[in-house]
Amino acid sequence: MTHIPVSVIVAAGGTPDDFHACLQSLRPTLGVRDEVVCVLPPDRPDLRAELRGETWLRVLEPAAGSGVAERWTAGVDATRHPVVVLVDGDVILSAHWLDPVLEPFHDPAVVATGPSCQHTFGPQQVQLPDEAMTSPAAFKTHARQWRQEHRDEFTDVDRLGPVCVAIRRDALAIAGGPTTDLPWDALAAQGRITIAHAALVAHVASPACGLRTDLADAPDAPLLSASLIVKDEADVLGPSLDAIRDLVDEIVVYDTGSTDDTVAIARAHGARVVEGFWNDHFGDARNRSLEHCRGRWVLWIDADEVFTGDRRTVREAVERADGRAFLALIENREGHEGGGGSSAIYYPRLFRRAQARLYGRLHEQVLDRITGQGFMGPHLPELVLDHSGYTRLRRVVKSKTERNLRLAQLAVDDVNGMTAVGNLARSQISSGHVEEAIATSRRGLAEAKERSHRVLFLKILADAYLALGRIPEAAGVIEDLRAIATNPATVGEHEVKLRFVEGDYERALEIIDELPESGVNDLLYGVGRDRFAGLRIDALSRLDRHTEAAFHLRETLRKGQVPVPVARMAQILGAAGGSLAEVAELLPRSGVRGLLFGIAEAPPEAADELLEALWRRYPGEPTVLTVAARVGRLVPLIRAMEWSARLRQHGFPERCTLLALSGDARRTPRERTLAAAIALEMFHDEAALPLLGEALAAVPDEQSAPVLEEMRILAPRVSDSIELADA
Repeated sequence: MTHIPVSVIVAAGGTPDDFHACLQSLRPTLGVRDEVVCVLPPDRPDLRAELRGETWLRVLEPAAGSGVAERWTAGVDATRHPVVVLVDGDVILSAHWLDPVLEPFHDPAVVATGPSCQHTFGPQQVQLPDEAMTSPAAFKTHARQWRQEHRDEFTDVDRLGPVCVAIRRDALAIAGGPTTDLPWDALAAQGRITIAHAALVAHVASPACGLRTDLADAPDAPLLSASLIVKDEADVLGPSLDAIRDLVDEIVVYDTGSTDDTVAIARAHGARVVEGFWNDHFGDARNRSLEHCRGRWVLWIDADEVFTGDRRTVREAVERADGRAFLALIENREGHEGGGGSSAIYYPRLFRRAQARLYGRLHEQVLDRITGQGFMGPHLPELVLDHSGYTRLRRVVKSKTERNLRLAQLAVDDVNGMTAVGNLARSQISSGHVEEAIATSRRGLAEAKERSHRVLFLKILADAYLALGRIPEAAGVIEDLRAIATNPATVGEHEVKLRFVEGDYERALEIIDELPESGVNDLLYGVGRDRFAGLRIDALSRLDRHTEAAFHLRETLRKGQVPVPVARMAQILGAAGGSLAEVAELLPRSGVRGLLFGIAEAPPEAADELLEALWRRYPGEPTVLTVAARVGRLVPLIRAMEWSARLRQHGFPERCTLLALSGDARRTPRERTLAAAIALEMFHDEAALPLLGEALAAVPDEQSAPVLEEMRILAPRVSDSIELADA
């Protein structure tokens, strides 16, 4: 195939051997009218030496201090063809790679194309087998087969990586010219961006790569920034910001369109707020937040997460660090009613800002901003984040289930990667589309080549079959998982659930005891006996071992964990001669937040009993009042009166439980009428007047007299006013 003439701009980089291999692989792929400019980085005489005698290209040496953007610009300015190809100088290019990369430019709507690339940020990235990377010759052999398998395959994407791309010169000019990461948003606004899958490039990822010279910190940069993206997080943002105020040097909050008090709360807590936008892409939003961070290191934290570790130890570890990331322990509260279990995952939430960016529409990952390789690092035990976002109440409040399912499907459409497919399957389970999750996981399992991806899909399948009660199929998947897992705990955590669903509670308890006290599974999720505290307690209770069940429940509460729902706690403690009031005494203050998130989902009587106990222990606590305001409309009238008085006394008249009850269609006309009358009688709140009128109108004629009689007792002045008006 004869391709259109192009201008190739090589950013020299890597080791001399890498650079030499790049030039040797590039030259045979050029057409007779192509031009090549090689832009040298400052202070690299070793690379200059590799260019002696290479008369087929021109050499540019920008001024010292020039960054990648300036070197790309110098190359573009020194060339003339309508399409420019930007190439990192430490890649190996396969034979005929330019032909498929340039083919899409026959369509004037295409503004940029890139090849498949080993080690690049973005959707171009592909994984190649180790044997293909042993030598340039091995790579070229693999590339020939790759080209045949992917001939005529093109995919539209919203961006490409920085390693190897072809761009229309005029579109790049309209976009403002080259930048370090290239202006993909501005290019995408002008036309299509595609991947030519048949073209293959291998990035040797040299530490001296020319594209890394811009990844240094500013000399006056602060140590640590916190980065958050938020939308309508007024109910949780304050405690999150309070917890990190003394840990970080600055807090950057990127708001994606809040309609509540989120922005005001962030500013009141000293955050620098960027009022941005939302494009259905978590990775993009986080990167926009990172652009406003100045710290050498960044802590990525969510509004529904609270830092519970040791501030001084974390800062000291960052100041001494030679690496580029630390793993945080993220404690996920799950289930419902503030309980129902928890999970944990170790994840790189603390990382060097200049070297990283976030990738992925959903469940985004921290990647090297050039090579696209995942960030890893040592676990920092003092870096712990308490995450409440996966409690059922938070999912409902934030509509997370539906949103995540939609974003997961979009992510699969963006790029057909195994991680994206896995995220889709998990989102399908959590949204109740379990059969679809099974089909997605089976598809992923058939296509997965890496062991970690096979482990992921088997684990999802096991959970899906257990959710449907399909025990034989779940058991078969668990055996498949046993054959490839390297950590027994990876299998053990599913066996516990299997035995519990089967009703073999004794065996479930035995397997829990066989698990390590703490550790991680094959996917870096936390596993250990504590993770199954709820199942242990539930199993003991179902075996009528009530004293043991209550003992373990009390011990778990003392650790600040809420392992089972509120209603279940009431049953377990009651069977052992206790009561829910114990929970307020046993649970340390650090655990109250997690309990309150789900209390509103408990049966009203149990929720009210526990809130009363919490109020006695923490009188005046605003978070208790906030939850009580939700519960108060559902409790008996006398209790609604008490919570209403407390809310008004502490400055929350707008959350009055009597007013909420009187406007709640689930309550009887009698209850609504009396609630509005009492609010008017006791608090002279005129907001009760229209509610009283509506409720009275709904009272059946045969109940009017008894309701008025009750009103004479509970709200005599209001009753007199009504009788005078009727007279």
